[in-house]
Amino acid sequence: LRTYVERNIERGGFLFCISNIKEKKKGYFMKKYYESNKKSILWFAIGLLVILVTSLIGSLIQSSGGSIKVSDLRNETNTGTVTQTVMYKNEAGETKFTTIDTKVSGKVVSGILYVPNSASETNKLPAVVLTHGYLNNREHQLPFAIELARRGFVVLTVDREGHGNYNNVTNSGAMMATNGLYDSAKYVYNLPFVDKTKVGITGHSMGGYTTAMTLYQDAIPTEATVTVEGKKYTGNALGMNLISAGLMQGWSTYIYSGANVSVGMLKATDDEFFFKSKDCNGNPTISRQFLHSQAAASFVKVPFTAGQEINIKNGAHYINGVETPVELGTQSPAPFRAIYEADEIHPLNHWSIPSTANLLDFFYGAFGTPTGFSVISNTNQVWWVKEAFSFIGMLALFSIIIPAVSLLLTVPYFSSLKVKTRKQVREDGSIVLANTPVTPESIKAENKPIKGVLGHVLYWLPAAVCTIFSGFVIESYVNEWGDRWFPNTQLYPQDTTNWVALWSLTCGLFALGIILLFWAVKAVVAKIQAKRGVEVMEVVNPLETARVSSLANAFKTVLLALIVVVGLYLLVFANWSIFMVDFRLWTLCIKVFNVPEMVPTACRYLLFFLGFYICNGIANQTYRTSSLPEWASIAINCFFNVFGISLVMIIQYATFKGTGVLWQSDMALGYIVLFPIVPILVIATIISRLLYKKTGNIYLGSLINALLFTMITVSGTAASFAYVLG
Repeated sequence: LRTYVERNIERGGFLFCISNIKEKKKGYFMKKYYESNKKSILWFAIGLLVILVTSLIGSLIQSSGGSIKVSDLRNETNTGTVTQTVMYKNEAGETKFTTIDTKVSGKVVSGILYVPNSASETNKLPAVVLTHGYLNNREHQLPFAIELARRGFVVLTVDREGHGNYNNVTNSGAMMATNGLYDSAKYVYNLPFVDKTKVGITGHSMGGYTTAMTLYQDAIPTEATVTVEGKKYTGNALGMNLISAGLMQGWSTYIYSGANVSVGMLKATDDEFFFKSKDCNGNPTISRQFLHSQAAASFVKVPFTAGQEINIKNGAHYINGVETPVELGTQSPAPFRAIYEADEIHPLNHWSIPSTANLLDFFYGAFGTPTGFSVISNTNQVWWVKEAFSFIGMLALFSIIIPAVSLLLTVPYFSSLKVKTRKQVREDGSIVLANTPVTPESIKAENKPIKGVLGHVLYWLPAAVCTIFSGFVIESYVNEWGDRWFPNTQLYPQDTTNWVALWSLTCGLFALGIILLFWAVKAVVAKIQAKRGVEVMEVVNPLETARVSSLANAFKTVLLALIVVVGLYLLVFANWSIFMVDFRLWTLCIKVFNVPEMVPTACRYLLFFLGFYICNGIANQTYRTSSLPEWASIAINCFFNVFGISLVMIIQYATFKGTGVLWQSDMALGYIVLFPIVPILVIATIISRLLYKKTGNIYLGSLINALLFTMITVSGTAASFAYVLG
């Protein structure tokens, strides 16, 4: 040390010497910290890097390498005019026609706009407005938006009232909400770089209903007063006729549209909800028979007579009832009707390569190839690549939870939550690493092996009972108990979140009750064994894992969970701001949301989901045995958490695939709602088990799961009442 001080005094004086000592000390501790936490630091850094790379690739795909401008529109408005024809009668009773200029007021409450860079006032491009189905949001139409935009279409995908970022301002039911589509079509119509003669709309499911209603609204006459040669007459304006084409995805009822409008239906072979009709003899038909039904023939204007077989060609363009071949990329010689069918189910209409190809065929036929663009085959699709990278990004987002917690536990304030590892010598002399929590109460970290038939029965039977219960009780909550015990209100406005929250809490409490029951049974069996002098079955109190060591640690646990989840969502919002990309796979998505509306709502639903995840956390730690490695125990817990739900879904759709009729017809929507629940429960189980190993109790994992998945659920569905702020 003296040599070091003397050398540095010679080089720069005493202060320089002290500074160097401090820097070396700092570097030493940084190095030591890195070495001690190397795995967590690297894992966290790799996760962030994966998110960055996947989001960049996703952004490049959806913008076609930067040739398309992508914008997030919120409460955007514009105005324009349209020339309407007015029919009136003069004083002599003669029918006359004149024209008037009508104001067109466009508005987008929440939308994503795709504009090819070549669009301009001198190169106007066709445009398509997309909207989603019930319980979905604007992002669910991104596969269509990406593919249309790269082919030269201006595309706008929008939320409808009560969904996504569009608050339910009218307190009307979200299921049949139509507000949003027509106003957005008007907005697109007013854009200076859009060809006003080529504006199309399309929507899925209830968005298909909205499409039909918008076509009708755009075409119906309205009363108008005109002045001709100084005299006023009252007549009918013959519709605004802003829309030139409309495609109904997963919706079978067409009302009316203007004469010069191409209209299509896009359907699944087996649709859970719609496309029931009658055959040529008047017999009822199901969805898979729709192309041979009277409704299909009437839609494409093909005449039929009783007893005459009906065969409407899948994807064919019918002009005035006559099949007319149209080459891909070429505009149809006249407005046409078409029915597209893909071998899938209803919720896949907006997330499949065949349906995307069908949608492209329709709008190519309606508008032709946009000026300055070449025809791209409708099977040449890249949206699924973007979706794959978004999913990888989602997995990376989930994966950084564990290293983030590990690093936060190194902060002195949170260090009391962390377990320490020490050596333990067993009776046989072997040495193992045992976890001893810092908290005053220590819990058993390892159970003995499962032995004997009775031991296995008492270990596996509770899990089997709980998982079967969770699956087969769903129907009652969807169709009866949900509305009876937890109806929609201003404070709890989301249609399906109510019954999902109630069902989840019930399943959690049921599982906890079963675990405690079998714990009591084990205690009785152990006493009997002791009296008989045989090996005593190990009896571990399952509530030990839920022991609260102190109020201070309880507060720290809540704070740590909040920091982790808020940090994750800050990353989601930053990622959207930079790349316009979120994290998703089909109906499971982690997306941006309106904070003042969604956060208070999520807090109210949180109590239900927190109850479930605490009970589920106890169950996850109960199923732990030295007979199995940790990865196997996690896999088993994942299996039992989702098997019951998966089983009823498998029965439902295996029956549907085989017969075309659902096993439980009143659960057409209920199981679709639970599709994302299956992966959520798997991810939550992994988080729960891994965080338990770090803290020695179930609360941190339960809190993070509850906060995160409640927010994901609440921000991704619909509300039938306006959100209460605060």
